[in-house]
Amino acid sequence: MSEALKIWREKLEYLQLQRAIAADAGQQFMLDKQIEEAKTKIAELEATAARPSPDSSDRFQHDISHKLFKYAPAELIGREAETRLLDDAWAKVQSGESNRPRVLTFVALGGEGKTSLVAHWTAALCAQDWPGCAAAFAWSFYSQGTRDQSAASSDVFLKEALTFFGDDADKAFAASNAGAFEKGQRLARIVGERKSLLILDGLEPLQYAPTSPMPGELKDQGLGALLKGLAQHNRGLCLVTTRYSLPDLNAFRQSTAPEEVLHRLSRTAGVDLLRKLGVQRGTTQELEALVEDVKGHALTLTLLGGFLRRAFHGDIRKRDCVKFEKADAKIDGGHALRTMAAYEHWLLRDGGEEGQREVAVLRLLGLFDRPADAGCLATLRREPIPGLTEPLGGLAEDDWAFCLSGLEAARLLTVNRDATGALMALDTHPHLRAYFARQLRETNAAAWRAAHRRLYEHLCASTPDQDAPTLEDLQPLYQAVAHGCLAGMQQAACDKVYRDRISRGREAYVVRKLGAFGSDLGAVACFFEPPWRRVSPALSEAHQAWLLNEAAFRLRALSRLTEALEPMRATMKINIAKQKWKNAAVCASNLSELELTLGEVAGAVADGAQSVTHADRSGDEFQRMSKRTTHADALHQAGRWAEAAALFREAERMQAERQPDYPLLYSLWGFRYCDLLLAAAKRAAWRAVLPAPAGSSGVGDEGLAEICRTVSQRAAQTLKIAERNHWLLDIALNHLSSGRAALYEAILTAADVGRVWPDVEQAVAGLRRAGVNDYLVRGLLTRAWLRHLLGARTGPDSAQADLDEAWDIAERGPMRLFLADIHLHRARLFHAATPYPWGSPQADLAAARKLIEQCGYGRRLEELADAEAALSCART
Repeated sequence: MSEALKIWREKLEYLQLQRAIAADAGQQFMLDKQIEEAKTKIAELEATAARPSPDSSDRFQHDISHKLFKYAPAELIGREAETRLLDDAWAKVQSGESNRPRVLTFVALGGEGKTSLVAHWTAALCAQDWPGCAAAFAWSFYSQGTRDQSAASSDVFLKEALTFFGDDADKAFAASNAGAFEKGQRLARIVGERKSLLILDGLEPLQYAPTSPMPGELKDQGLGALLKGLAQHNRGLCLVTTRYSLPDLNAFRQSTAPEEVLHRLSRTAGVDLLRKLGVQRGTTQELEALVEDVKGHALTLTLLGGFLRRAFHGDIRKRDCVKFEKADAKIDGGHALRTMAAYEHWLLRDGGEEGQREVAVLRLLGLFDRPADAGCLATLRREPIPGLTEPLGGLAEDDWAFCLSGLEAARLLTVNRDATGALMALDTHPHLRAYFARQLRETNAAAWRAAHRRLYEHLCASTPDQDAPTLEDLQPLYQAVAHGCLAGMQQAACDKVYRDRISRGREAYVVRKLGAFGSDLGAVACFFEPPWRRVSPALSEAHQAWLLNEAAFRLRALSRLTEALEPMRATMKINIAKQKWKNAAVCASNLSELELTLGEVAGAVADGAQSVTHADRSGDEFQRMSKRTTHADALHQAGRWAEAAALFREAERMQAERQPDYPLLYSLWGFRYCDLLLAAAKRAAWRAVLPAPAGSSGVGDEGLAEICRTVSQRAAQTLKIAERNHWLLDIALNHLSSGRAALYEAILTAADVGRVWPDVEQAVAGLRRAGVNDYLVRGLLTRAWLRHLLGARTGPDSAQADLDEAWDIAERGPMRLFLADIHLHRARLFHAATPYPWGSPQADLAAARKLIEQCGYGRRLEELADAEAALSCART
């Protein structure tokens, strides 16, 4: 039996069961219609079952049915053009055309029918036995949880998708602590190798809101890497639905990643939909007027049709029971929410006992930000919660099933069952979830808190602790944190669940062992009101400061650098107010480093100075030494070399006094000092490889080469310390300092640059393993220069590949100083290349100048002037 035939037979059995217990004439009417449609589809499939599809494969696999097919309408109305677009896109996949969509995005506000369109089309593809499809996988980010968009992540999706599409090595990588960006890159590669169908539904929780400074941009670097990778290489098709446009794919918009706006239903389609929903009593003109009043909004028309059929036997003249206002049209889903309010009022007033039960069920769904699973629902139904679950108290299972069937027939919720018919979960449209959540919270706060407390206690008690839990194992605990905070139990949720069971105290289990920074940030977000401005006052001051720091660290690790500024600044203010000078020094130093990465050089200099002041007040000798290097590094990037050098020398003197056996600055502090010591040699090396007049005259080069040798000796000594302590990042940074020094020396003395390769390669590999992206960019830039000199300029494993990877990392921050460096590297290395791999050398230099001047990146002004003069001379 084909997969499609199996699914349709299961659906028929389910529909017939619901028909047997349906008492309402309207429900019976809708179910009879769906049963006939199912029988027709089964007959069609049975007639062709003996004819094998030439495109089918014994290896075909899919993970779609329970995630998507339940949301497919029996008949899709008014989306003929979009269906043809999807058919055409898949036909081009089958024929192997190169000029075709690889990522196709549908954009529309909530309730316009994006999910219904994609689900219906996918169900039709399934009915054809997946022609030409090697594998199919669907994921809904609504189902992942969308209570607060700042908390969403791709961690679970990436693990599940890598496990589904990959081999044993990919499965092991999926379970590793590799970052989301690396997992997204790998998933793009393995998905793109075959003619696969990947569906990402409801992407907006992972995008910045339209009102943010970065409207629509992906917050999640894993999804960004996946989508950009698929836009560049994908033998199959990726379908995306979202409420917001995706600027991350703008570079591919006119070629491989088109974006289609899903418009409102036409007047004719809207009338057709109302008629099929049972609105039969009324003229075409009256129905057309109603369609126009709600702007052809598909969800609103679906709710209205069901309401009018059920409450008024489909009489359009009763439409005035829903009072639409002009303001509704300005709110996402405003008309639908207005309709739901009228529907709820009718159910409570005129729906009798059954109406009371149905409203209680819908209000329960408002407690969740994802489908409500059977265990949670059973917990809520146990003892009555005053003002919420009394209508469901003592309800027999057949009455419960009848209630659910009525809601499903009215299209107010979706019932997900397993193969045996047992209830798995209940789901409803996010607009309806939001409506009932707000209703309960505002009208009965006590019931709202009591219900969330019960869910919190259930999830805590039903989730066993394990020695090495997976991310999936921890999901109930993440949900428990959310429900605990909504119950007003922030302190208990923080101490007993987040700290003790998820993070495991100082172990930081999720971020260190699983690498799931996004999921962990989601838990931290629950304690904020709102993220990332203020931690809940229900928590102790010590917990507030700790959580602010936790948020800042995770945001920075996820390259959400701008967002990390606010909690970092708040943490510093708390520590200053309490005169905790050591903590204040650390916070100011972290803030200075972050500001420098973002290109806010003046702020970095100021906060670097503050870190020194706070460290001196603390009296801690380590803090006094290390914070001087933070301030010195900021001064160096600002172009204030002499001041920076004086601070570094002072810090090294303090280091020798603090640890006489280790008189040199080592670790990150030593790397910063080496960077300053090599600055003049680096400029001279660039002048040596550029065309005249910037080319080196050779004057002073031997003195600079000697400095390079001195830095190499320093790096060799401090490398021993790092290796002895197994400091992964420090080992890589020492190799980078050594590699840079050797590269500049080789260029200045016309020696063989090939001998530099081992140090540079070890540096990049180590920085990648350490997972610190801003330092990885430094390594990639050095390796790009070296690869260019060795002749590996374009293609895989080339200078161009390194510069492109560095750009992908820096753009996410945005790390504006690195963006300026990349523009400079492009122009200096590839100015003579034909064709030029990017725009033009002149455009790159202009962009570099703009960034350098905007950021106050004084360190690069001389290098920029050298490059501009050299390229100007080369053109003439």
